[in-house]
Amino acid sequence: MRAKRAIWLVVLGALAAGCGSAKTEMSVAASAAPPPPPPPVAVQPAAPAEAVIEGDRIKIARPIFYDLDKDEIRPESFSVLDAVANILRTHPEITALTVEGHTDNQGSVEHNIKLSERRANAVVRYLVQRGVATPMTAPGYGAGAPLCFTNDEGCRAVNRRVEFRIKSK
Repeated sequence: MRAKRAIWLVVLGALAAGCGSAKTEMSVAASAAPPPPPPPVAVQPAAPAEAVIEGDRIKIARPIFYDLDKDEIRPESFSVLDAVANILRTHPEITALTVEGHTDNQGSVEHNIKLSERRANAVVRYLVQRGVATPMTAPGYGAGAPLCFTNDEGCRAVNRRVEFRIKSK
């Protein structure tokens, strides 16, 4: 009888040890090492803004490009103008905008004034097509307001530009 009893005790002990208790399982799980942290994610630098408000102007990151002696906006300028349109759509305090066209000093004064006005109007049309409802004017100044005064291509490129002047409430 003692032998049967001893066998039953061994069997019950083995069963009890095999089942374990919740405390035992939890302590084993709690004592396990935490997983290693994920590798660091490379942070991409923020892209420079294509257009920002600075005082009474919208400053653009890159010039607006046109073909030589034409007023058709080149596709590489669309993202800049889209950023300007976004500013105008999201800032109701901007009550009017002047889109100023400027050229370099090559060509006649009259031709450059007309070309700069046509180019400024092309920008206005583009912005309107992008949902801008802000009232806009588009004067052309030709080469009458240069930023650079030497007669080299780099200086002429600086003078060929579009500027955006804001009128606020």
